[in-house]
Amino acid sequence: MWKEASPFALAVALAAAPLPAGSANVLRTCLVADNPPFSSMAGERHGIDHDVMVELAARLHRTLEAHWVTIPNRGGMGKALRQAFGSGECEIFAGVPLAEGRNEDLQEQGLASSQPYLSTGYGLVAARGSAVRTLADARVAKRVGAVSATPADVYLFEQRMPRRPYGSNEALLAALAADEVDAALVWLPALARVRDGGRALWPGALRPSEVKDARLRADFVAALAPASTLTSATLDQVLEAMRRDGAIAAIAAGYGLPTP
Repeated sequence: MWKEASPFALAVALAAAPLPAGSANVLRTCLVADNPPFSSMAGERHGIDHDVMVELAARLHRTLEAHWVTIPNRGGMGKALRQAFGSGECEIFAGVPLAEGRNEDLQEQGLASSQPYLSTGYGLVAARGSAVRTLADARVAKRVGAVSATPADVYLFEQRMPRRPYGSNEALLAALAADEVDAALVWLPALARVRDGGRALWPGALRPSEVKDARLRADFVAALAPASTLTSATLDQVLEAMRRDGAIAAIAAGYGLPTP
């Protein structure tokens, strides 16, 4: 999908990439092609970010024009942003993650963005037969799971909790269901994918409000191309209205994303 460009050409494009004629009537938005439940070009439903952008476009009296982006293995989100905005393909890139309130790619490229429109993170999940209900309980439990090398795994190590690492969210959830661990710190979007797979947690399993450390939270913003016809102020105003009237929360709930 993406064409390589020299650093000089990219710099020129970022400074003055023209938008196609008629773009005032559409919101040309880049979305990650395979990142459920946030965005996915496959299937009938295209994810939280996609649906939020559809609603945003409608409130701006525009039509969404989705451009699906594969994040490159080398260069990651930073390279994807350069290519999307440098080519003039999109004027907004949805679902850009912040870690502890910042994104180095946005800062390095001098890109404007919205305030966070979606927040998620890790939640405490108790095993089916476990008596764990709080983080204090988990501290004295025998086995607390996390996906290896994630912020949750690092947190358990730093807190000297009895951690048991797993290779994937699927393996961690299977361990919880089988009572191999007493509890786990689980990436909440992984629970949304569980629901999409036709499975469900047992009653009382999730304690999302127990996890309050900022390092275990992720926020998502929409980045703006330098040549965008939108301003961050306009973007924030519309997204804030969508937060206040519950539109964003309803979209996230529709995909089974638990509230952190």
